[in-house]
Amino acid sequence: MGSSALGFVLILVGVTGLLAFALFNPGTYNIDAASLIAERYLAFLNDANIAIDEIMEFERNFYIIYYEKTTGVGAFEMLVDKNTGCVFQEYGPNMMWNTKYGHGRIMHGWTRTPSGEMPVSQEYAVSIAQKFLDSVYPGALAEDPHAFYGYYTIHITKDGRIFGMLSVNGYTGEVWYHNWHGAYIQTLEKH
Repeated sequence: MGSSALGFVLILVGVTGLLAFALFNPGTYNIDAASLIAERYLAFLNDANIAIDEIMEFERNFYIIYYEKTTGVGAFEMLVDKNTGCVFQEYGPNMMWNTKYGHGRIMHGWTRTPSGEMPVSQEYAVSIAQKFLDSVYPGALAEDPHAFYGYYTIHITKDGRIFGMLSVNGYTGEVWYHNWHGAYIQTLEKH
């Protein structure tokens, strides 16, 4: 399946999933259930090159990183609603900056072949993130960067514990703080 087609399927499945799960699967989900939902979603994609890296539980949702096995580059980020079990694309950078699987390729007329190589290096992205944190969340640290097509998502820690996450655009250095997760609870490593 081509990356543009996969991007369209992600959008379609996200909207359909929200409706279907909300109507037929009400309840409260734990990380094990979120893992099963993430695996079912992966099977639906039917792309042998895509795998799950990690699942993080937050106060408001479960966050999942899907990556490409052949490149090691993050493919896309998805969320699972804790009350409905709905799977949908993560907001923000995943939709707007992802040059291979997100809207960014379509909306911004991306004409280059998507690559994990970006003008803003991973190290520089972490330093940009740290400068942002120093001014907004003193004492927080930018750690554990994950490269995606067009951006990096970076975990934020404070007092030795995950505090949140943000993304840095791999072309402009723009920072996008993820304010939709709520408090961090736990992580399930899959890769």
